[in-house]
Amino acid sequence: MSQNNQNEEIDLMQLFGMIKEFFRKFLRLIVLVVAFYKKKWVLFLILSLIGGGIGFFMDQFQDKKDSYVQEIIIAPKYNSTEYVYDFIDDLEDNFKDTIFLRNLGLRPEQVESVKEFVLEPIIEPTDVLGELKETYEDKGSFVKEYDEKMLKEKKYRNFYQKHKLTISFTNRNADNHMVAKSVFEYIKSNNYFKNKLDLGLKQTEKNLQQNRKSMQFINEYLTNLSKNPSQVEDRYVFSYASESESPIISSLLERKEMLLETINTEEDHLLFEKEVITIVDYGNIISKRKNLIRRMLLIMPLLFIGLVSSVYLFKYLSREVNKFVNNE
Repeated sequence: MSQNNQNEEIDLMQLFGMIKEFFRKFLRLIVLVVAFYKKKWVLFLILSLIGGGIGFFMDQFQDKKDSYVQEIIIAPKYNSTEYVYDFIDDLEDNFKDTIFLRNLGLRPEQVESVKEFVLEPIIEPTDVLGELKETYEDKGSFVKEYDEKMLKEKKYRNFYQKHKLTISFTNRNADNHMVAKSVFEYIKSNNYFKNKLDLGLKQTEKNLQQNRKSMQFINEYLTNLSKNPSQVEDRYVFSYASESESPIISSLLERKEMLLETINTEEDHLLFEKEVITIVDYGNIISKRKNLIRRMLLIMPLLFIGLVSSVYLFKYLSREVNKFVNNE
């Protein structure tokens, strides 16, 4: 037993010795690193200043190059989605035409800071599921088609109700906010869609009036029926109510529910469908990278210091390897 205890004590001493040696080498390494940077502080100070200067100018350049964006959420109406996409796709080229700018009510100097227009659908799978179900009766084909990347394709963008227009500007300009306003006013002035809009609103108003009259008739009939059933039946005759009174009431209640839903839809249409394009969210012009401004001011000095430190580390390791080989 004593021999075993003695062996265990020796093993523990060896273990503690290894741990002690590890910490000693680790502390020695820290001391060497600190001594190295203390010795080379002038070099690294110069590198920090150079890197900071380069990073500052890089941040300034990037801030002026592409910092300001305006994101606008729109909802095209009356099947105008493709027209809006085609119009936006051609804007960058058309902005070079002074006659086109004059038609938009803009001057060339007002669009000098415009860099790019990007219009893309806001993907809502529920907007396109119904269309896919009708196209693909087989469930397997339907599931295969229901893919996020495929839903972004041109053939599906008509299904989506909302779309995001992103306008990029090279710098901040007091006239930047006029660009989106002029573009949307021009699109809304299209005679074809204005005629479709007027016709659609007139038809909806006419249907709404007729449905309200039908609703009024049903309400009056049900009210009179509750007061004097026999008198009402003498005045109104329904072909589907020959057997009893119940089918009349149930059918009228069902018809009333359908009319309520239709009337609500038509009222919403008259309230929210008054323009070819509805602006859901007219975003302000903001700096898209404002949280990342001056990032190069910090990155470049660290990059320079890291590169030079790596060179010295490589030289140190090479020297140590040569010593080890020569000692062998």
